[in-house]
Amino acid sequence: MTISVRPDGPVPARIMIVGEAPGENEERVGIPFVGAAGQELDRMLHEAKITRSECFVTNVCRVRPPGNKIDAFMAMRKKDITSQHVVMRDKYVLPVVLEGYELLKKEITLVQPNVIVALGNVALWALTGHWGVTKWRGSLLRVDWDTAGPKVIPSIHPAAVIREWSWRHIVIQDLRRVAANRGSRTYENVPLWKFKIRPDFNTVIETIFSLLALLDGGESLWIDFDLETKLGHIDCAGIAWSPTEALCIPLMSKTNKEGYWNEHEEACVVYFLYKLLTHRNVRVRGQNLLYDSQYTHRHWHFIPRVKQDTMISHHVAFAGLKKSLDFQASLYCQHYVQWKPDKSAWKEGG
Repeated sequence: MTISVRPDGPVPARIMIVGEAPGENEERVGIPFVGAAGQELDRMLHEAKITRSECFVTNVCRVRPPGNKIDAFMAMRKKDITSQHVVMRDKYVLPVVLEGYELLKKEITLVQPNVIVALGNVALWALTGHWGVTKWRGSLLRVDWDTAGPKVIPSIHPAAVIREWSWRHIVIQDLRRVAANRGSRTYENVPLWKFKIRPDFNTVIETIFSLLALLDGGESLWIDFDLETKLGHIDCAGIAWSPTEALCIPLMSKTNKEGYWNEHEEACVVYFLYKLLTHRNVRVRGQNLLYDSQYTHRHWHFIPRVKQDTMISHHVAFAGLKKSLDFQASLYCQHYVQWKPDKSAWKEGG
């Protein structure tokens, strides 16, 4: 006999929590997140200053999959697809998943949440189309079928936290982000980026000159610095001098074998980068700058005046955590969206 587990919580609710599918305890009681994973979720919500009673809690799939493995309802490999599977988004699922998904969309319309917590891969995928919750967790997203719809902040499923306890404090940090965003459907503190990309020669020189003028005037200035490399060469260099202002300086070009600049222009660009990044008043900051510095030394014959490496700072403070820049950003940035897909597109398109 198929037992459908109903949702639980107030209507309307500012916070909606969406899981994957019910487990044995949920099937027995008829309410989502009441087993060990649910109890741990309640504790983590409490630590993030969220009460379970203020949340509408549901699942994508309302029926317990055999062995609690959602793979039984979703074909993760081509060879697993049968005549019973139907297409949902970009995957093949059994009708019970599609039915739960359609019900979920109706619940969102009814509950009118400001923010939805997507716990696990299936919830993330159903709400946003993305897959890979450990990569996307902490990102400030939205449901992908309505630009005015609720916010979506994905995190790791509490059942996974029980298996990997080191993830617990990361989930709590994500839930704190949820608590901070429950007040409205509008993301606050969205940066107004002022990025200069594909600049002409005058833009690069004028920007660096303006920064040098501040340094020459005695001002101590933090400059964030980053290189992208390809085949042992410097592809582009980026500098930022405020949380919203940055300049990307291309060196290589797919449309011109000789490079983005002519020989004279590139020599000038590199020279003024040298003047900026080694100035007596500059404080250069970046991620894993030992890597970037070996390239500036090998190709440009100088080493930046490094005052902080974010990877080292983070690792010293939290030696057991991941050190990647996107992971750090997911913890520390007020506004964070996973950007790795952008980097993949850049690598493919140049």
